[in-house]
Amino acid sequence: MSLAKFTARSALSAIFVTGGLAEFKNADQLSGAVDGLLEKLPESVRSQIPEVDPSLLVKVSGGTMLTAGSLLALGIKPRLAATILAAQLVPVTLTGHPFWEKNSDEKTGEQIQFFKNLGLIGGLLVVALDGATKKK
Repeated sequence: MSLAKFTARSALSAIFVTGGLAEFKNADQLSGAVDGLLEKLPESVRSQIPEVDPSLLVKVSGGTMLTAGSLLALGIKPRLAATILAAQLVPVTLTGHPFWEKNSDEKTGEQIQFFKNLGLIGGLLVVALDGATKKK
């Protein structure tokens, strides 16, 4: 493992490790956000999601981010870890930062968060696809 890849993976994973730990520890306080996110989903999707305690969903999300982020940082199954993190971040970004629905005062902040997450997804995809193609 090269020092450059280790450093890059560690930097990329830091937000997921710290954010995942915070979600896991503060699940009860963050569970209201889950209800808000679920309300934004189309009814056809919402009806397929079983009734679950929102704080449990936050803990699962936090645990997933913490685990996959740690694996990514340590270089253990980094492609799988990056794929899991990217897959988790897509719906969070679309439902959590809908800048197109906000007024001008809120729009800028949500737009920044949306594009920050988009950049993280891009970085995760670079890791997920690293070595996926054979060199000729």
